[in-house]
Amino acid sequence: PDGENVFGDGRGRDAPKLKFAPLRMEAAPEDSRVPRVPAPRSSSSETSAAVRLLQLVALTGSGVTVEAFAAHAATVAALHQRRGHPLCTPRRATPWSFDEARAYARSFGFATRDEYLEYRCPGAYALPRDPVATYGERWTSWADFLGLPDETPTMTQVLFVECGVGADQHGQNATKAAVRAARNAIEFNSIPSIEKIVPRGYDGMLLKLDVAAPAKYRDAIDLDAVRAVFPYGRIVDCALQDGGAVFRSGIAIEAMGDSNDEMVVVNVAVTVGY
Repeated sequence: PDGENVFGDGRGRDAPKLKFAPLRMEAAPEDSRVPRVPAPRSSSSETSAAVRLLQLVALTGSGVTVEAFAAHAATVAALHQRRGHPLCTPRRATPWSFDEARAYARSFGFATRDEYLEYRCPGAYALPRDPVATYGERWTSWADFLGLPDETPTMTQVLFVECGVGADQHGQNATKAAVRAARNAIEFNSIPSIEKIVPRGYDGMLLKLDVAAPAKYRDAIDLDAVRAVFPYGRIVDCALQDGGAVFRSGIAIEAMGDSNDEMVVVNVAVTVGY
């Protein structure tokens, strides 16, 4: 209809108002008429302008030449292209893979996560509204997904330092000792005022880990396992150094994984700040 917002998706205040001349209904040979199509089941705002235009043609109940329809559809397509929106691509049968979604998201040049969340991509090209939940374990980070520089924040204010010790008496597993040391450092502390002390609360809290282990066992420590001990706070550094101790347990038990009677002791210092 003359003057109608052809987007029809709730963006009437923002979208340009197009003034189309009414479609001219004229007799045409049977083989050149646009076939009637039923109205789609969904009235989703993602329905493309071209499909809406096709609906309009079908609902008239009259024959419309292919040329007349094509001229109007081309006008709508040109408008979408100027706005940077793809048009008239069949809806995908399956969701984007992570790699596809990441490549397409990067092509928009979003500067922040909030810009991505505010954007509405139409129709078949709709990206997941919550890619973190959509891709689960495949998810990396917003910086990687949007192609942003992943700058590690600097701790400028230290609030407190916690220390812990852990040991593995049998099996000579330095990672197990380091995990126990990290847990020992934080398990007996409660800081209920973090939300008031740290800007942005737990989201703004930064952690620095120093792991001291005997040189003989240091390189065997899985630092990812140590990092996993901390339920919140961003770890900006996790450093290994010589330290800890090796004691004799007095007995080697093969069934418990012992290759000797050494007991591995590891220390962990946790610096908390923002």
